[in-house]
Amino acid sequence: MATATRKIPPTSPTPPRRPEGHPAPTLGARLNGAARAIYRFFASLKLAVFSLGTLAGTLAFATFFESWYGTAAVNEYIYRGPWFAVLLAFLGTNILCAALIRFPWKKRQTGFVITHAGLLILLAGSYYSVRTADEGQVGMLEGDVRDELVRTDYPVIRIRDVDPHGQRELASFDLPFRPGAFSWGPENPRPAGVVSRVINLATFGLAGSWGSSREVLTQSGAPFRLVVKRYLAASGKAREHIADPDGTPMARMRLRFKGPGMPREQDALPDEDSQWFVTDRKFYRAVREPMRGAPALMTFSVVDRPELVDDFLKCPAVPGTKGVARFRYKDRAGKARVFDLAIEENRGKSVALPESDLTVSLADVMEFPTQERGLNAQLGDDPVPIAVFKIRKAGGEPVTHMALANLPMVPNLIPPQEESEGRSKPPAQPPAPLATIHYMVAPTIDPKVNRRFGEIDVLAGPDGSLHYRVYGRGKTGSGELRSSGALTMGKPIIAFGGNAGMPMTIAFELDDYLSSAVEKDICVPTYVPKGEADQQVAACLVEMTVGSETREVWLRRNEVDSLKPPRPTYLVFRDGVYSLAFDVDRKPLGFEVKLDDFDVGFEPGTPQPTKFESKVRLTDAERGIKDQPHRIWMNHPMDYRGYTFYQMRYHADVDPDTFQTTGRFQSIFQVATNPGRPIIYAGCLLVVLGTFVQFYMRAGVFTDGGKRERERAAAREAAKQRQAEGTSSPAGSAAEPAPKEETL
Repeated sequence: MATATRKIPPTSPTPPRRPEGHPAPTLGARLNGAARAIYRFFASLKLAVFSLGTLAGTLAFATFFESWYGTAAVNEYIYRGPWFAVLLAFLGTNILCAALIRFPWKKRQTGFVITHAGLLILLAGSYYSVRTADEGQVGMLEGDVRDELVRTDYPVIRIRDVDPHGQRELASFDLPFRPGAFSWGPENPRPAGVVSRVINLATFGLAGSWGSSREVLTQSGAPFRLVVKRYLAASGKAREHIADPDGTPMARMRLRFKGPGMPREQDALPDEDSQWFVTDRKFYRAVREPMRGAPALMTFSVVDRPELVDDFLKCPAVPGTKGVARFRYKDRAGKARVFDLAIEENRGKSVALPESDLTVSLADVMEFPTQERGLNAQLGDDPVPIAVFKIRKAGGEPVTHMALANLPMVPNLIPPQEESEGRSKPPAQPPAPLATIHYMVAPTIDPKVNRRFGEIDVLAGPDGSLHYRVYGRGKTGSGELRSSGALTMGKPIIAFGGNAGMPMTIAFELDDYLSSAVEKDICVPTYVPKGEADQQVAACLVEMTVGSETREVWLRRNEVDSLKPPRPTYLVFRDGVYSLAFDVDRKPLGFEVKLDDFDVGFEPGTPQPTKFESKVRLTDAERGIKDQPHRIWMNHPMDYRGYTFYQMRYHADVDPDTFQTTGRFQSIFQVATNPGRPIIYAGCLLVVLGTFVQFYMRAGVFTDGGKRERERAAAREAAKQRQAEGTSSPAGSAAEPAPKEETL
């Protein structure tokens, strides 16, 4: 028979009532309990394990981080970062509380107390070292004397107010700049949070940019305003081409070729800088000699008259190698006329220009040297032919005209010179030109002479139209016009070859054309392999404002030798001239070091160095030391006045003008000073001593060999046995169990 029972729902336990006569805890008691709980938390073993484990992991990561991004990056983001300071603060608080919670200490806890005291001293010494330690480098050639420490991790922008007439320095400004270890700018602002910057500023005295993409270095009241708009931790040189009404014409062109046996075509102008053809205001022409393997010269020129475009596209073919001079003049009726004069056939002859009163005589044909004048990039071939003419109008004096081959924008008129008091000076009003002359000469194309099989010319007309012509090899050694026509931007044109049976194919293409532009030296980011971050060259884009004028300029560290001051950049304003340089801080040592001899030892038969040794002499006038000899080599530093000189490395000396090695070696010393080092060493010594006392000397120095612990254990066992037998021990006869202790 089934029975049913009624289930009684469970009821919540009734909270125990506070015994009568016991009042509720006061606010002070609650705060005291909370403080004790926090105190026990900071003294707990769990926090110690967490702090030590986190510290070990952070240090392991920092080791790899430094190998990837360099010492400056690991200092900024880890060792000098706010969270590392918080971690050390937690660890120090845990060590202090773990030691204080066991006060008063017993003799057997001596090792424990010594170890914890050593750890606290070690942390205090580390913090003191962060605040006071300093390091840098000193580089010297044999015979050099140095008295300053180059602090490579502390950039400075140096500004000098310069007298524009005597180049005398009127005022100087050194602006500390802390850009960080990584690049930043408008497209990637500096990653900095408010909390991080506040902790950095309060703890280490480092000012930050609060996550912005620009940093103002000057304060109110300065005679100028300087703003850093972009920073590149690793930079390379480049040029920017910007449209400017005060500039000159320029074009960017590509030249590609595919020779015999080549699997694919290659760029004859491999980099962007070589692809830009920049004309000047004198010749309006630019020439590029491609790299070896592309046997074609490429030129770019500009003309300001449409008739010169016709001459370019339909260059007259005349026998001989001296070319033809095309005269443009006015006849008796004022009508424009054109007359071609073959140079080789008319040397020394006088020719009357048809339908005019003008007579032309070819006075001379000379050669204008371009290589010795540094004009190869504008004129190309060396030398350039020059034709000199005497043009006489009926009843007048002859006027000397000159024409440079294939340079129609160069004026033809040469003002006559007259002697006055032993000096040559032009007359007050030079004569007007009687004609314009376009001297056209076919280029020399001969593989045996100049390794060329062709020439490609590009011309920009006065209306912005673009044209080209291609010269190939002729029978007499002079170039033969193969093709010409209009040029479309972005459309490639095959100049030579293109057929399956042709041994070489050469094509060109116009990528960009600026009718009036200027070149600016800029810096671009470059890739630096991991492990070579300390060898990168930093740069920054600064904006300087003086009065109502603002200028922008790129400043770059010394790329040849980071220990030497960089060359300054000059900015001209209406209110003054300023020189700017992106340098590093240079701290006086207080004494002088002279390098007498530097020796590098190599592994026999290999370029692998095995030792570096420097012999130096130390002079300190303050302490009466003069020419004190010292030797510095690997693992044998020199210590003086708190500075330690380590033999770090060496590198070949490079001439800053030619970028060629001079055959000398520069000895590089890493110099460090750390006032907190004795404190750190003392802390380490105490940790070792405390550990030794705690684990190896505990059994017989400060104890009775464990006798008392064994007696207490035996008393506890006896008490348990009496309880099991149902007997009771006399009051006070049973030994109380020892309190349980937790040790760190």
